Amino acid sequence: MIKKLKQMWKQAAASPQEKKQHDVSLAVAALMVEVMRMDGHLESSERSEIVLALARRFGLDQVEIHDLIENALQEVEQALDLHQFTSVVVKGFSTRERIVILSELWGVAMADGFVDPYEEQLIRRMADLMGLHHAQFIEAKVAAGAA
Repeated sequence: MIKKLKQMWKQAAASPQEKKQHDVSLAVAALMVEVMRMDGHLESSERSEIVLALARRFGLDQVEIHDLIENALQEVEQALDLHQFTSVVVKGFSTRERIVILSELWGVAMADGFVDPYEEQLIRRMADLMGLHHAQFIEAKVAAGAA
């Protein structure tokens, strides 16, 4: 048992920067996918907004973005809560960057031309879990609407 744990720790330590980047990008993609799924409709405009946001944020190509979104869809299906994603975002980004991510989440919700009340409630919960205040929640919403 101890040997198994040591082996797992060695593997985890082998490429911490690559794993961290993957965790952060997967967490952000999962939050975006969750917003897209919240209203019960998987709109192509929302998926396109996710693709654009992930390309801007992480500099990924189309194949990498497609794989990331597919992985995020699987992770969201298996997730018990949002904390596993928001905690990674909190650890990986400053407050200012988290506000920008929240604005990107608003962009996904707004992409189909209508913000469902369930989408707004979800984004509010994500903001709380990311340690953002109500004023920052509103700031991100306004920024997304102006974009």
